[in-house]
Amino acid sequence: MNVVRHLLVLTIVVFTLALFTPSVHAAKPRVRKSAPVTTRKVIPGVSFSSAKFSAASRSVIISFFNLDKVSKISYLLSYTGSGQAQGVGGSISPSGATDSRDLYFGTCSKGVCTPHYNIKNAKLLVTATLTSGGINIKRYILRPKW
Repeated sequence: MNVVRHLLVLTIVVFTLALFTPSVHAAKPRVRKSAPVTTRKVIPGVSFSSAKFSAASRSVIISFFNLDKVSKISYLLSYTGSGQAQGVGGSISPSGATDSRDLYFGTCSKGVCTPHYNIKNAKLLVTATLTSGGINIKRYILRPKW
């Protein structure tokens, strides 16, 4: 009988609180702003880079092509090596139709190079700024086998 009385009191308290508690409203409604849409001419189906591994030099070789349509190319290689975040980046201003860069998975100082081991989460981002004003971004996920 005592349990029934407690349940009855609890039910009355819950209903009373639900009926007489004022509702809560946000101080200000959220307004999401959309990013401005800019139209830039991108050349569909045209690639400006490729990447391949060189096991002999423990590096990734980036080849750039169709550079007559490009005003600038930048690249960023990021990875975890030897237990630490590592990376290298750079840019080129094209002077011919093709070019390439050899990005070493390691560090070099005074002509002595030391490779990084246990390479993980390697990513390469190549951004080509076109002469038409457009931007072409290509992402590579790299998985070296060494």
